[in-house]
Amino acid sequence: MSQWWAVPMLLSGGLFAGGVSSIAWERIPAWRPTDLSQFRTGFAHTLRRVDRLQPALLVVCVGSTIGFASSVGGTARALALLAAGGFLVVLVGSVAVLVPVQRRLIASGSAPPAATLERLRSKWLRGHLVRTAGALACFALAVVAAVL
Repeated sequence: MSQWWAVPMLLSGGLFAGGVSSIAWERIPAWRPTDLSQFRTGFAHTLRRVDRLQPALLVVCVGSTIGFASSVGGTARALALLAAGGFLVVLVGSVAVLVPVQRRLIASGSAPPAATLERLRSKWLRGHLVRTAGALACFALAVVAAVL
């Protein structure tokens, strides 16, 4: 039964980790030096493309990782539970910290002062890097759990 859980766990986890990694690898270095109006435009465009997919992948990943953990024992179970807990922390942290920042960054109407926008951009970029590191670590735990 565990292979039935391993497939969605690894697919959704890999797609999520790959998605956040691609933003960290390609977009963050491009966004750091851009002026704030170009950043807001590029950021909003990227969010439109990934904002629905990434949370859905993460929810599927958490559920299937818990399912996998419930179908195995020993070290594989412990690693899968650690991965699921970590993915859950990434999900809650994203919703609690990054989503409010995202909404302020792409809000229509008059833009906040430049200093506020710069602070929000820095906060989001740092938060996304933390999310990426967490996602990669949790995915590695899930992969190890699946091969045990």
